[in-house]
Amino acid sequence: MLRKDFVICKTRNLLNEFMTPIITDADKPRQKFLRQAVAAILLSGSLIVTEFAGWIHDDCADIFHRLKRLLNHLVSPSGSLAAIVDAYRQTAARYIQPDTPIIIDLTDMAKPRARRMKYLALVRDASEKKLVPGYWCVEVYAHLNKKRILPLSLDVFSIEDPAVGSQNLQIYRTVKAVNKVLDGKGIWIADRGFDGLNYYETWFSEKCHFVVRQRGDRFVVLPNGVRIMQTDLVEQMRQRQIAAGLACDIVFCKVRLPDNQRQLYLVASWLPGIEEPLILLTTLVVENIEQAKQIIWYYKQRWSCEEASRFLKSRVSFERFRIRRYEAIQRLAILAMLAMGFLSWIFLRSKRLVCGLFGFTSRFRKESKFAYYRLLDGLQTFAKLYRLYIVGCRIKPLKNG
Repeated sequence: MLRKDFVICKTRNLLNEFMTPIITDADKPRQKFLRQAVAAILLSGSLIVTEFAGWIHDDCADIFHRLKRLLNHLVSPSGSLAAIVDAYRQTAARYIQPDTPIIIDLTDMAKPRARRMKYLALVRDASEKKLVPGYWCVEVYAHLNKKRILPLSLDVFSIEDPAVGSQNLQIYRTVKAVNKVLDGKGIWIADRGFDGLNYYETWFSEKCHFVVRQRGDRFVVLPNGVRIMQTDLVEQMRQRQIAAGLACDIVFCKVRLPDNQRQLYLVASWLPGIEEPLILLTTLVVENIEQAKQIIWYYKQRWSCEEASRFLKSRVSFERFRIRRYEAIQRLAILAMLAMGFLSWIFLRSKRLVCGLFGFTSRFRKESKFAYYRLLDGLQTFAKLYRLYIVGCRIKPLKNG
C-alpha cells in the first residue's frame, strides 16, 4: 500500500509541474489564483465558488474576503485567461500526433430560470428537447491512446454577444486557435451538425484533415463530373456490390464538393438491423476496405467527446454555475478544462500514483469504464480521508488533521 505522504507529495509535484509552464507569464496574484482554483475544483468536484473556496486556506482568514478575492479574479476586466489557454494548448500539443483524433462538438449550457443574465440566447436543451435561455460551448478534445482525453477548448459563447457575431464565426475562431498551436497535426472528427459549407471552408483554409458525418442530403460531384445526392450515391454503390456478389456493409468512392476542387472521399457503412447508413466525408485517402474501416474507427472515437462532456457535467458540475456574470462563466469553463487536463497529466505521467488513487476509489470502482471517474473519485476520497486543503499554493493536510 502506498504511503500517505507519497500520494500527497506526488500529487502536489505533478500539479506544480503541470501548472508552472502554463502560468509562467501571468502576474503573481493570478498565478496564485490559478493554482488554488484548479486544485480546489478537483478536491471539491464543483465549479461553484462558495463550494470550492472552502478547500482553500490562506491569509484571507475570513471566508467573505476569500470569496471576494476569487470572484474578483473571475469578473475583473483585466483578468483575461487567453494567454493561459494558449500556454496550456502549447503543453498539450506535445502529446498530439499527426493521426490523433481531434473531436469537436457543440453543447448547450441551459439556464431555463435565467432572465437577466448578460447576453442570454436561446439554446436547445438536450434533456428537455426544447428551446430555453442559455449559452453555447464549443468543445474540442484530443483522443490519446487508452482513452486518455485532453480537453483543448471549452469556449462558452452567446450569439447575442457583439464580439461573437455568429455561431459559425465562433467555431472558426476556435478551430483556428487550436490548429495554430497544433501546427496542423491531428484529424478533426465531427458529427453531422458540422456538415456545412462554412465549416468545410474553415478546415480547407486551415489545411486540416477531417472526418465529418453527413446528413445525406448534400450533393457531391464524382470524378466523371456527375452530380448526385449522397444517399443516392451510396445506395447505388451498395446495389452494385450486391449484384456482383460482394460484401456490401462498407462502400467508398472519390468525390468533391460542388464549386470546390479539393479531392475528398465518401465512406458509408451499414450496421445490422439499421437501414440508414452511416455516411462520412473525409480528406483522408480511402483506396481500399482497410482504409475505409480506419475512417469509421476515427468517427467512433467521437463518443469519447460525449464521455468527457458527461464527466465534466456530472463530476465537476460544469453546468451548475451559481454566478450571473457572462465573463465569469467563460473563465470557470477554462478552469474546468485545466482541471480535466491535470487528470490527463496524471495518467500520462505517473502510473504509480494512478494505482494508488484507484485504491481509494469506491463508487466508480466497477461501474464505469471511463477511468477519469475512478481517478477523480479516488483523489477526492483520499482528500477527505486525510483532510487535504490548499494552503497558500500547495496541497497540504491540516496540522490538526
